[in-house]
Amino acid sequence: MLRFVLLCVFIVFRLCASAQVLISFEFTSEDENKPVKENDSCKCYIATGDTSHTVCIYEEGSYYKLFNRTHKLIAEGAFIAEGDKFYQDGKWIARFESGRVKRTGYYKHGLAVGTWEEFYSNGKIRTIRNYAIFDDGGELSSCLSGTCQEYYQNGNMKSNGFYVAVLTTINDTMVVDDPVTGQSVRRLVQHRKIRPEKMAQWENFNENGEAEKKEDKDN
Repeated sequence: MLRFVLLCVFIVFRLCASAQVLISFEFTSEDENKPVKENDSCKCYIATGDTSHTVCIYEEGSYYKLFNRTHKLIAEGAFIAEGDKFYQDGKWIARFESGRVKRTGYYKHGLAVGTWEEFYSNGKIRTIRNYAIFDDGGELSSCLSGTCQEYYQNGNMKSNGFYVAVLTTINDTMVVDDPVTGQSVRRLVQHRKIRPEKMAQWENFNENGEAEKKEDKDN
């Protein structure tokens, strides 16, 4: 009976892409990030991702700043700590070396939510997108959902439309060892994933601002 169960279809439901990494959070913990310096207001560490970067943690208000190798501020935002884990929470900003805003938006417990804006290096808007947090049986996920606009570097609109979040099931197989026979067997696994799909009518424009083809997405 055990072998029969193991060889039958094995269904695992899980949510993919549970977080949107729009601005990197290059701090793991005080133990895993090597300390660089400390003063009354903050502690500085070698960043988790790019070790040429420096992370400064401001304990009062739990605020984070990320500096590059030339000591330019390239990202900042609020975070919360739960046990030994840290989550982006609140407003975050990524910057170009010039200091201009590159991307900005809000996180809730590590998940992107609400309106996010991205800019060109000349300061003009590049994209305006909206994210929503979804709960699938206790598993939280962030996904594009709502209006979306994209612009050319000269300021003219490139596209305008709407995204809807869709829950899909993806079939996959995995090889595991049968505990009875010790032989490798294949199991069918179903992953539940939330992904964005274009919906309704999308408008497209050329760089001169002239309307081009419209896309009708009947989802």
